Amino acid sequence: MSVTVLGVPIREPVLRSGAKPGDWAFVTGPCGGSILGRHLNPVPRLAEAEALVTKFDLHSMIDVSDGLAKDLNHILEESGCGAVLVAEAIPVHPDAVALSNRTGKTPLQHALSDGEDFELVFTVDAATGAKLLADPPVPVWKIGECVAEAGLWVTEGGVQRVLPPTGWEHAL
Repeated sequence: MSVTVLGVPIREPVLRSGAKPGDWAFVTGPCGGSILGRHLNPVPRLAEAEALVTKFDLHSMIDVSDGLAKDLNHILEESGCGAVLVAEAIPVHPDAVALSNRTGKTPLQHALSDGEDFELVFTVDAATGAKLLADPPVPVWKIGECVAEAGLWVTEGGVQRVLPPTGWEHAL
């Protein structure tokens, strides 16, 4: 099977490689637990992406298909920086809570690594981030900040730890 998609961009593309230290990291919705059925009917965040890029200067962006931690890590690797996430700020889907009762993993672990959420994770400078929070064109959650040191960390209950970029592993 072959698929070809044609379109006209509304602006230059937002790449994975534009995140900078000091940027704020955002996500467009709750993550985790999609295996309970949401993965069967994905809704790409096209309208959200259009609303964001027409109003704000996004430095980087990717959809969350492999897991929030893994996909954000793609941005960080391409951009040559790191990020510190705030566990309490990460929106967790109710399906992640339900799934955690079956798996023994915490809802946060599911939100960070399940994948197939199809939310957007993106970065903007702090001034743009403040404007975005003051007048969001779509629902967004600030989940952390980019730092100069390469890597990914999460702060939970005031304790910072390394966050492995776990998620879906593609294999052939």
